[in-house]
Amino acid sequence: MRIHHIHILSAICLTLGLATCGLTACGGSQPSLPDLSALGEIHAIAREEGSGTRAEFESLVGTDEKGAAQVALSTGEVESLITADSNAIGYLAFSALSTPDIKLISVDSVLPQEQTIRDNRYPLCRNYYLAYLGEPDALTTDFLAYVMSAGQGQVADFCIPVHTPSHFLSDRSLGTVTITGSTSVAPLMEQLAADYITYNPNASIRIEATDSSSGLTAAIRGECDLAMSSRSLKDYEAELLEYQAIAYDAIAVAVNQASPLTNLSLSQLKGIYNGDFDRWTDVK
Repeated sequence: MRIHHIHILSAICLTLGLATCGLTACGGSQPSLPDLSALGEIHAIAREEGSGTRAEFESLVGTDEKGAAQVALSTGEVESLITADSNAIGYLAFSALSTPDIKLISVDSVLPQEQTIRDNRYPLCRNYYLAYLGEPDALTTDFLAYVMSAGQGQVADFCIPVHTPSHFLSDRSLGTVTITGSTSVAPLMEQLAADYITYNPNASIRIEATDSSSGLTAAIRGECDLAMSSRSLKDYEAELLEYQAIAYDAIAVAVNQASPLTNLSLSQLKGIYNGDFDRWTDVK
């Protein structure tokens, strides 16, 4: 069984981005910015190497992040750094937001919200994946069937499901499913695992949050049953692993609550993370 989900969401987002590029990244006028003179140096926060959120952000924005001033190891750390610094800007999984103490900003004048993600108007959309090596065993197959049917109801509590929730009847296979990878996907997976046990009390689900790259490497090496990834698989990973998209989400861009900033274009965001601007007043 080889299930390779075509990146419909990303393609639609790209199409919409191109349709509006005359106002932003393709050389048109940039959105006007508020008075940023009360702010100082830009403190751009990146995620760690191996993070799926980092990889997707770099791909969607077109940045190498050489202008990042700090590296955070989790969504929680990004939130903490932004909360403590009025000059900070960072990005994080929309579904993993856990504090009201930061302010989400619009990208190309679109704020990340359930509806703008669902209808693909927000520019920084992405998929969440489960990947595995070869033919999964009976229990893993049963769990995957749950995720893509009744489990989509649980997905809807976190982000955007890829299918309408449907009836699921477990075969009640015995054993343990080991899952490792993305910290962005892990909270969703923990909820899915807890609900699956109500269908199959014979099963045990073990989840370890590391990062997308580590999870995919573990799957390739046969060290786990399923890998969680919040980024698209690289070519060699896609050749070696079976994978399927289980959810849609977005990468939110956030600043400190004291910042007057409310909107950036993709090209301005790229310039910030490329290090083209030293101070907030330099952003054009």
